[in-house]
Amino acid sequence: MSKRSHSRNAIDLSETISEPESVINFNENVYLNMQNAAISTATYVGQARQTIEQLSTNKYRWIATPPCVHDVDASRVLDAMLRNAHGTGGESSERYTACAICACPEIHEQVNLASIWFMYLLWPFTAGTLQPSDLVSGQATPDTYGSLVSASPEQSSRFRTDVNRRDGYRCVISGVWDGAHKPAGVKQGWVTLQATHILKRTVGGFTMDRAHTAAATWNIIRHYSGMSEETIQNMERLADDPSNAMMLQHDIHDIFDKLKVYLEQTERENEYTVKDVGGGPWIHPLELLGKTITFRNHDSPTRDLPLPNPHFIALHAGISRILHMSGASEVFAQILDKYDGAAGGNVASLKSNGDPVHQLSSMMSALFIGASLIT
Repeated sequence: MSKRSHSRNAIDLSETISEPESVINFNENVYLNMQNAAISTATYVGQARQTIEQLSTNKYRWIATPPCVHDVDASRVLDAMLRNAHGTGGESSERYTACAICACPEIHEQVNLASIWFMYLLWPFTAGTLQPSDLVSGQATPDTYGSLVSASPEQSSRFRTDVNRRDGYRCVISGVWDGAHKPAGVKQGWVTLQATHILKRTVGGFTMDRAHTAAATWNIIRHYSGMSEETIQNMERLADDPSNAMMLQHDIHDIFDKLKVYLEQTERENEYTVKDVGGGPWIHPLELLGKTITFRNHDSPTRDLPLPNPHFIALHAGISRILHMSGASEVFAQILDKYDGAAGGNVASLKSNGDPVHQLSSMMSALFIGASLIT
C-alpha cells in the first residue's frame, strides 16, 4: 500500500487519545439504537455493508499514521469487525457492530469509528502480546505493565499447578507431556509446559477503575464479546483464573499469544478446532492445524477446576482474525519497528503510566515529531 497524502478529512491516530468519554457516549447512543425492535439485525447488517462498500472507494477513507508506516484503510477495519462479530459475540455483537456503523452517515464519522476500534480495541490486545523488553517497564512481568499488580510467585505457582492438573499435564494442542509428569513407559518426548493466558493480564488488569482510557476499551469489549456484566466486572480476578488459561508448549504458547493461532468452537460444548490467521506457517507440525481438541477437567472429582471460558476463547479468536483481515497487525508491527529504530533499539524507555492506548499515542507522536524534524 502506498502512503496516502493526509487531508483534513483524515483521522490522525496521535490525536484520538484525548476524549475517551466520547467513545463511551457513542457506545451508549448505539446501545439505545440496538433496542429498537422495529429494525431487524439483518436490516442493520445490510445497511452497514452498503456503508462499508461505499467507504472502500472513497479517497478520504484513510486513518493517518506516521511517515514510512502504512495508513489504515478504515473500510477494512469496519469490514473485519462486522464479519467477525457474530462468531465473537453472537447476534448481539453483530447488531452492536452494525448499529455502530449505521450511526456514522458521514465519511469522517466512519473513519473515526474505525480509528476508535483500531486504537481502543485492537491495540490493547496487541500490546498484551509484547514482552517487557519490547514495550513496557523492565520491572513488569511478561504479562503485565508496570502500573498493574503482578501476580506473586505463590499465585503464579498455584495458577500453573491448577491449570496443569486440570489439563492432565499435557499441551492441549500437541498432547506433549509436561516434564516429570510423563507416565512411566510412555515413549514420548516431554517439555516444560506453560500456563497460557487466553486473555493476557494486560487486558484483564486494564479495567475501568485503572487507566483513564480503559473504560472506553471495556465498553467496546462489553458489546462486542457477548460477555456478561458480571464477567466484565470480575475480569481483574479472572485474569489469573483457570477459566482464562490452558497448558501449551513454548512455541505454541508464543504464536497463540501473538494472535496468529486461535481456537474456533465447534457445535459441541468445550470442543474447538485449531486455526491460524494465514500467511504462516505459524504452527509445527502443520498437521496440528484443523485438529479438534476437547477441554475437560482431568483432576475431577478431586477438584472442581473450571474449564476455559468460551467467551474468552471466542474474543481471542475474533481479535486474531480482525487484526489479520484489517491489516492492523501489519501496521502495528511497522509502528513498533519504526519507533524502536527511532529510539535506538530502546523501546523499553517509553513510559506512559502502563496504559496501552497512551503507549501507542506516545509512539505515534514521537514518530510524527521525528519526521517533521528530518524534513
